[in-house]
Amino acid sequence: MDKNIPTVAIIGKPNVGKSTLINRICRTRDAIIHHQPMITRDRKYYSAEWNGVSFYIMDTGGIDLKSKQKLSLQIFLQSKQAIDEASIILFLVDITQPVSVLDEEIADILRKTEKTIILVGNKWDNPKGAYYTEDYLKFGFGYPIMVSAIHGIGTGDLLDEVINKINEIYIDREEVIDEQKIPRISILGKPNVGKSTLFNSIIGQQRAIVDEIEGTTRDSIDSVVSIDENQYKFIDTAGIKKHKFKQEDLEYYSRLRSERSIENSDISLILTDAQKGVTKQDIKIVHTCIEKGASICLIINKTDLISANDLKRLIRELDRKLDFASYIPFLKVSALNKKGIEDVIGTIDLLTRERIKKVPESKLMKILKEAVVNSEIYSKGKKFKIKFIKQVRTAPPIFFVFSNMNISKKTNIKRYIENNIRDNFGFVGTPIIIKSKY
Repeated sequence: MDKNIPTVAIIGKPNVGKSTLINRICRTRDAIIHHQPMITRDRKYYSAEWNGVSFYIMDTGGIDLKSKQKLSLQIFLQSKQAIDEASIILFLVDITQPVSVLDEEIADILRKTEKTIILVGNKWDNPKGAYYTEDYLKFGFGYPIMVSAIHGIGTGDLLDEVINKINEIYIDREEVIDEQKIPRISILGKPNVGKSTLFNSIIGQQRAIVDEIEGTTRDSIDSVVSIDENQYKFIDTAGIKKHKFKQEDLEYYSRLRSERSIENSDISLILTDAQKGVTKQDIKIVHTCIEKGASICLIINKTDLISANDLKRLIRELDRKLDFASYIPFLKVSALNKKGIEDVIGTIDLLTRERIKKVPESKLMKILKEAVVNSEIYSKGKKFKIKFIKQVRTAPPIFFVFSNMNISKKTNIKRYIENNIRDNFGFVGTPIIIKSKY
């Protein structure tokens, strides 16, 4: 994240509509909305803009100080850190309900901060109904700004007030960094393989909640960090489970979020559990990343928990199962003990360079034409010839082949061309797309 961009945090008890308001302000559906409480568990940052002013808006889990669940305590600690980080806090309440003890406890916490507080009354669907507005005045945060996040009522007035407060606080605000130029890295894998632990080890702080309960991360969270003067945008995703005919709607949406993260990523780090080996689901994730054009590094996590011989067997198994994509590098790490983290960063830098590599057209033509002339590639008695080949795009690299036959469905010929490109120009970990015309 750019520290020069103001951050607005939304704080409130469970199920008052925080994620719904996020989606309304950002004009997106990225925040998961569900009737089940404690769905939002981590701090999640979104980019927003209103009247030409950019800011981050931070979604947090619902605060429930009376709950004895371990996860509730972690959510509270995440919300407390959000309060510390934010410049402006939106204290969201359900205006259709009377003031609760929990609302009062949250108000007490916010009064002890020196941050700018904006009281927001949500679920105000009927402008003629005052509901319990007057009861909330005792908090001392002024008259609540009335909104209906689900219907968009009053959100413009709320954003106007947010921008007014930002202008009061940030007079000499610097320009926003271009996040599109920052490598975007998603962290993928089955549930409970250590994605959040790796994420936290890389960014150097406890941003993602790490828990032994499978499926703790329900949504994708991200963080822009600087490492050795380079910037990276890391995305921690919900675990991808094997698809079932009948699947809980919450898991279904988590899977969609993870797939969307792949689509929005430049690089995917795919974690496998060294104790469990490489599974069909791991290979399926690899196929999905290739289809989406993401560069890939496969990471064997928890290597400190198996013997050297078992690790050698696992690597042989990995080589065999990834024979269709032998260009994918793999690393051995222990995310919990932070062993191998520097290798992860180094590999990300390598994949970033390989992904944007541009091959000189004259050199490409010379090498590929010679390779095809010296080959014995035939289709229906006709020898394959290349008339022209050029790279038309990077990230991922796309090559356009003009030849004497239609090769769009001839996997063996396209693989031959791809292998020759890789042998001569590399493209480590990066899918190559071959398009053709004859």
